[in-house]
Amino acid sequence: MLKKTKLAKAITYATMGTIITVASISTASASTTMYNKYISSGTDGWVWGGENSFTPEISNSALANPGFVGTNDSNNDGYGDTPFGYIGASFLNWGAELTHVGDSLEISQVDSQSRYGFAADIDTGAGAWQDAGATSRGIIGWAHQTDIGIISVVEDMLISITASVVNGSILDNFGMTLFEGMDTSSGLIFHHQAWNEGTASTIDNPFHTTGVNYIQYDDSVDSTNAFTFNAEAGKIYSLYLGGKGVGSWSTNTENYRLNITTSAVPIPAAVWLMSSGILGLASMKRRKTS
Repeated sequence: MLKKTKLAKAITYATMGTIITVASISTASASTTMYNKYISSGTDGWVWGGENSFTPEISNSALANPGFVGTNDSNNDGYGDTPFGYIGASFLNWGAELTHVGDSLEISQVDSQSRYGFAADIDTGAGAWQDAGATSRGIIGWAHQTDIGIISVVEDMLISITASVVNGSILDNFGMTLFEGMDTSSGLIFHHQAWNEGTASTIDNPFHTTGVNYIQYDDSVDSTNAFTFNAEAGKIYSLYLGGKGVGSWSTNTENYRLNITTSAVPIPAAVWLMSSGILGLASMKRRKTS
């Protein structure tokens, strides 16, 4: 048998490297969800809770800080820490940790109830991402009803998110905007401010905050049309979502459900073509050597 050449070794690494990466076994814990314990009356965005958190427009002394479920309680005071050390001023509704390719999660009141015995306030307005009644000011959304979640990723993976309404059919489709990172600003957030101005939010820091960088958006997400993006291991992503163009932020508030699925990041066709070419050259070299 011919001794394996350096070229043959290179071919092996080129064709198998991605597969080895995808199939590697992580020592991280199972994928899980986390939820804000604050319950509002018909609207989101007034306050949020957690260890060392800011509460927009309302001070901690004016309202008890409810914290999160699904996180640690570092101070042993009954208030769950914010997910992944979040310290920003923007109200945060939920968190998700994805540890393995192939894992899936649901963000919903049902999931919160089944995991923690607590019915989280997972809802948004029909015009939160894009308000159909705000045409006089252009196409905008409202911070008041926009839900924000952060997703932590342990392995490289392709993430797909579908959204559906739980209590009705008012939100025909959702808009979602993805940012890398999470809000790191301090101070107060004015919950009535407009955001997503223009055709979509293609600017960093949508609530005039700091710490996030725009990646992409999709304004046609529903139960079958998924919001899909490549997520890199070790990074955190912020997802801003709401109803798109089917009503005003102040009406038609509905509970929603997100289904999050993951798969291996596809290998680009160019990689396969290059590998095929290298294999062909190696085959020719072996024939000549023989």
